[in-house]
Amino acid sequence: MKPPVLVAPVLGRHLILYVAAQECSVGILLTQKNDEGKENVLYYLSRRMMPNELKYSPIEKLCLALIFSIQKLKHYFQSHSIHLVSKANSLKYVMAKPVLTDKLSRWYLQLQYFDITYVPQKTVKGQVLADFLADHPMLAEWELSNDLPDEYILVIEVMPP
Repeated sequence: MKPPVLVAPVLGRHLILYVAAQECSVGILLTQKNDEGKENVLYYLSRRMMPNELKYSPIEKLCLALIFSIQKLKHYFQSHSIHLVSKANSLKYVMAKPVLTDKLSRWYLQLQYFDITYVPQKTVKGQVLADFLADHPMLAEWELSNDLPDEYILVIEVMPP
């Protein structure tokens, strides 16, 4: 059995984003299917929630995981369409709210810029990894800010040597 290796994304193929939220942490796994149909991991993310975020409802915690992934992996979101896999449809929750609170309206605005589609959870492997990341968050304290760094960069191309 080969050890897992992070790979670079292939342009033109959609990415699969698994998000999970626990009581005090969130976990994210970004993958893409290869030519054989197997998922290759592109990125692992996790973090502990701030004290005020601990009061969020479970669906809001999933939304927080999605927003955190957008902020950290924005360059992937800008150049690929994303299939979101989670236990609940956090996109529908944010976009279908008739009255948006300040927090939800900021999240809604951030989601508008990207091609994200909710896919009902069928596979277990990727979701298990996202759950594991949420159970074992990074020790460093990360602040969730509303700033969008490098928001004007649309595509980054790597030229062969």
